[in-house]
Amino acid sequence: MAIRVMLINAINPYAEIEYRYPPLGLGYLVSSLRGFFSRDTFQFKIVNQHIESEVSEFRPDIVGITSVTQNYSMANHYAAFIKKKGIPVLMGGIHISMLPSSLTLHMDVGVIGEGERTTIEIFELFIEKGKFSPEELSKIKGIVYRDAAGQLQINPEREPVIPLDQLPFPARDLFTIEKHSYLFSSRGCPYRCTFCASSRFWGRIRFFSADYVMQEIIELVDRYRVKLISFYDDLVIADVGRLKNLLALLKKEKILPKVKFSLNARANLLTEEVVRLLKDMNVVSVGMGLESGNERILHYLKGKNASVDDNKAAIRRLKKHHIAANASFVIGSPDESKEEILDTFRFIQTSGLNFVDTYVLTPFPGTPIWEVAKGKGAVAEDMKWERLNVNYGNNPNPVILSNTLGKKEIDRLFAKFQRQRLYIAAKNSFRHPFFWDMCRLSIRKIFDKFKQPRDPFISN
Repeated sequence: MAIRVMLINAINPYAEIEYRYPPLGLGYLVSSLRGFFSRDTFQFKIVNQHIESEVSEFRPDIVGITSVTQNYSMANHYAAFIKKKGIPVLMGGIHISMLPSSLTLHMDVGVIGEGERTTIEIFELFIEKGKFSPEELSKIKGIVYRDAAGQLQINPEREPVIPLDQLPFPARDLFTIEKHSYLFSSRGCPYRCTFCASSRFWGRIRFFSADYVMQEIIELVDRYRVKLISFYDDLVIADVGRLKNLLALLKKEKILPKVKFSLNARANLLTEEVVRLLKDMNVVSVGMGLESGNERILHYLKGKNASVDDNKAAIRRLKKHHIAANASFVIGSPDESKEEILDTFRFIQTSGLNFVDTYVLTPFPGTPIWEVAKGKGAVAEDMKWERLNVNYGNNPNPVILSNTLGKKEIDRLFAKFQRQRLYIAAKNSFRHPFFWDMCRLSIRKIFDKFKQPRDPFISN
């Protein structure tokens, strides 16, 4: 009989932004397990809501949970419920990787960092022994667990997968794939922004080959009829040579008329040559973390190789080639003044950007900003993790790092940026490549407020 494996994506399933795209990280785990073991070894189910009923109906033999920081309290509730039923619980994702000490008594094993090979070894042990003994767990790299005395043990880190082409495509057959979908063509980032946990999770940047990416695009286009593909890499344009090779393959396979692309990029790398290449590749939208319209704050957040002039030039080049320019910004750095925050507001106002998101600086574990917050006593390893909800407007008790402004002033400034965001969206939405996505997402957000029944683990 196949081993029943339930994988839980710990999100708020009533917040559209959290369920917008399928969790490909879990898809990679499934495809890696399928590839290593025989196809009929496991029966998989991936869920993100109604956990009580799903567990009762599916009756899993083992459960894996993945979670970002803001949902970690929810993930722990899930783990406690499942553990009471005598089912082993594995914990993975960026939060446990950045803060292994947050493994709770309800979790048997925490997977640290890249999980495919580690998970295979964990399942080898489970198939052989039917349980997880500390003695056997001590032999597996890249995990955190408790020894016989109940003390946390963090094993040596696992070597990264090199080359990435060894990994099979994620198991998209377990998801609903819509006309706008996404893929990863690399892991990691050569830059280290002070607030970014993703680059620290993946380590040094690694790339899937152009041919591998091409074959995954063909699968999305031919099998799933995808019309718009977003590259969800931290920095897909970091290797321009690979991008040129991919463009050549797209042309050779005559894929370009069938699909459009969007991606994220760093402004200082968006040279005229690169933007022309993106245009030839049928890229219709580029997102950038521009972060600030004030040079001093920009350097604090992104380092000295970022500049306001580079941000302006990147927008100008994208607009010149009729590629939608989208950007995110961060306000509320520790010593950022109100006037410096308004520099960002004025930058956005005159930028010509097609779409904008503004966030309040949030200290995630594993980042320099987390250490700043710890020094202020603003965060701790046993805090309420929902306080680190990056969606500031939905966070009733956010962590404020500003030394110059109180919460009320930050609230007023954030509201000002939100009005600006809505104005820009309203002005540009009809011409934006994501117009139909925006319509669909807006409808979903309306229905989110009326969805029933609500999961008992989700707090309102």
